[in-house]
Amino acid sequence: MVMRRRVVIITGLALITAIAIGGVIAGRVFRTRPIVDGAQVRLGDLEVTLAATGTFETRGVDLAFEIPGRLADVRVSDGARVTRGTLLASLEASEVRATADQADAAAAAARSDAARARAAVESARLQAAVAEAAFRAARATLSGVRAGPTEPELRQADAAVEAARLVMEEARRHLALQEQLYRQGAVAGVQVDAARAQFETTQAQYEQAVARREALRAGASEQTVTATAEQVRQAEAAWRAAQANIRQAELIAVSAAANGAQAAAAARSAHARAARAELRAPFDGTVSRVYLNPGAPVAPNLPVLSLITESGWVAADVDEADIGRVRLGQRARATADAYPSTVVTGRVSRIGGQVDVRLGTRSVRVRVDLDGEAAMRAGTSVDVDLILETVTGGLLVPLDALQRDNGAGAYVFVIEDGILRRRSVDLHERNDQFAVARNGVQEGELVAIGDPAVLQEGRRVSVRVVP
Repeated sequence: MVMRRRVVIITGLALITAIAIGGVIAGRVFRTRPIVDGAQVRLGDLEVTLAATGTFETRGVDLAFEIPGRLADVRVSDGARVTRGTLLASLEASEVRATADQADAAAAAARSDAARARAAVESARLQAAVAEAAFRAARATLSGVRAGPTEPELRQADAAVEAARLVMEEARRHLALQEQLYRQGAVAGVQVDAARAQFETTQAQYEQAVARREALRAGASEQTVTATAEQVRQAEAAWRAAQANIRQAELIAVSAAANGAQAAAAARSAHARAARAELRAPFDGTVSRVYLNPGAPVAPNLPVLSLITESGWVAADVDEADIGRVRLGQRARATADAYPSTVVTGRVSRIGGQVDVRLGTRSVRVRVDLDGEAAMRAGTSVDVDLILETVTGGLLVPLDALQRDNGAGAYVFVIEDGILRRRSVDLHERNDQFAVARNGVQEGELVAIGDPAVLQEGRRVSVRVVP
């Protein structure tokens, strides 16, 4: 039993020794292969940018009342979003509002008076037109009276007499017939009486026609001419009076219109005074700060609250040496540490006309108008990338993989089957991450990133691929 245990112990020691020796050998082999990072050369677009720092700015105003008073109400708080015209705060101004209501009532009454005056003018004009027509008709009658009958009028009078005579003769024959029949007992006496009455009527009509014809032939009498002339004079006087009424009504209408305009102006002034007791948002925006609380006394131009626009722009400081590369309309991109998930884009809209010197730096202020609203607070510090150029479809090599030799240009180490192969590359544009290689590498190849002292031609390495 003792002999067997020794054999087991000796065998175990031999196994441990063999494992230790193998580990040492493996460690030496492992140490002869340095570990390097490998990055794949790929086709892509390269944005050449110019980095700058700046701040997000907005349009802001301090809002204040134009008149003194006591703050009655503040309807918003810090951070509230409002639209243009929203009532933000108001003063205690019951007397001012009552005055405005009274001014409205006075303006309404003045408008009513002006309307009645305009209606009176129209009525006076209508009466004048009627009076003018009556005057002209009377004058025409007078002219006819003075001129005597015309030939057509005389022929018409003769025809009327002849027609009346024929009717009368017919009535006479009818009466004679009825009298004969009565004597013969063929008709009643009432029929004879009716025929006689008809005859007498036609006889009177005939005599009247004859009298009118004779009077027409004789012409108008002096009394008729005088009476007709008096009618003309009275009609003309009525017409002149109607014209005078028009002028008077027009004067009243002008005065009423002036009173209406004055009352309307007074109402507008009263409302303007009432409006000055209200503070409304001049644009869509966000309340950045409320300075006063209800009950506080207010003086003219004393800020009550401040309002900023929701949209804004970026003001960036570009180093004086780089300002020549900036152009109006250039695309830009901005990010902020305070808003890591926010990326805003825009275009350069202004380039400062002077160099600002601050704390030993020389820079030019550039304004970037954003494409949309930015969910940032005014004054937020931002990093700006001004996009100078975009190279499409280039072979992109990480800058960390590039090596430079004095006078030998740029080169990289391409990893082929775990062995480093030095390749010279001709570089094009670059940014802070990649450079575009015109030749020397191909798409999909791995280039080494590591300590330059480790990277040597022909060295076998272990590769840790960088995604």
